[in-house]
Amino acid sequence: MSTPAAGSVFESDWLAEREAIDHRSRSAGLCAAVCCHLSRRSSPTVTIVDLGAGRGSNFRYLAPRLPGPQHWRLLDHDAGLLDTIEAQSAGLAPADTLETQAIDLGADLGTAIDGADLVTASALLDLVSPAWMDALAARCAAQGSALLMALSIDGHIDFDGPADPLDGLVRAELAKDQQRDKGLGPALGGRAPAQLINTLSAHGFAVTAMPSPWRLGPADADLVASLIDGWRGAVATRRPDLASTLANWAERRTHAVIDSEHALSVGHVDVLGVLGAG
Repeated sequence: MSTPAAGSVFESDWLAEREAIDHRSRSAGLCAAVCCHLSRRSSPTVTIVDLGAGRGSNFRYLAPRLPGPQHWRLLDHDAGLLDTIEAQSAGLAPADTLETQAIDLGADLGTAIDGADLVTASALLDLVSPAWMDALAARCAAQGSALLMALSIDGHIDFDGPADPLDGLVRAELAKDQQRDKGLGPALGGRAPAQLINTLSAHGFAVTAMPSPWRLGPADADLVASLIDGWRGAVATRRPDLASTLANWAERRTHAVIDSEHALSVGHVDVLGVLGAG
C-alpha cells in the first residue's frame, strides 16, 4: 500500500472531535430517501460500503437509520483508525455484520465495492480528483449501487458580523491548499459537490443534493479552535511570510466565535444518487 499523501491523514482526536457536529449537520431528508430506496431492494440483506471510513462516524450515523439486516464493509488506508471502530460502536444495531479493510483508495477499488447496494462516504470527496470520482460513479452505475456522499465542503466559510481584513486572503489560500493532490489526484476541494452532481447525472443517476453546513458557536469552542488553527497552519505553509499575521487572525477569529460575538458557518453539501426507481 502506498504512503498516504499529506492532507489525507487525519488524527483520531480530530475525527472524534468533529463527529457530533457532523451528525447534527447532515441532511435527514437524504437519509430518509436512501432508506426508502434500500427498502425496495429485493435482496434480504442490505450491503453497504463506506469509503474513507476512519473511526466509523458515517457507519454510526447511518446504521441505526437504514433498514436491516445490514452488512457493512468499512474501507480506509489507516488500519489504526479502523481498529477503533468495533470498540466505539459496540452494541450498535441493526448492523448485523461488519468488516473492515485497510485499502489504498487511490488504487482500483476492484472487488472492494462489488455487490454494494449503497456506496457511501463522509467528508471524503473534497480530497479526490475528477477522474477518481468519475471512475467510482461508473463502477457504481455498472453494478446498480446507490451513492450517498455526505459533508463535502463547498468552499463557503462565513463569520457573522464585520469582516476581518485577513478573511479574504485566508479563504483564497485555503481554497488553493484544498486542491493539492491528497493521493487521489488533484483534489476538488470546494468544487466537489457540483462536480459530483454533474458526474452522477452523466452516468444516469437521479441526483438530490441538500446543504449540510456546520454552524458553530460557543458550545463548540474546542472544535472551533482546532478548525481555525488548522486553517492558519495550512495557509501559513503557503505564506510563511504571513505567519505572525495569520496567528493574530486565528486568535481574533477564534475568540470572536467562542465569546459569542460571531457564529461560524462552514459550507457542506450532502448528495444522493440513485438509479431507476429502486
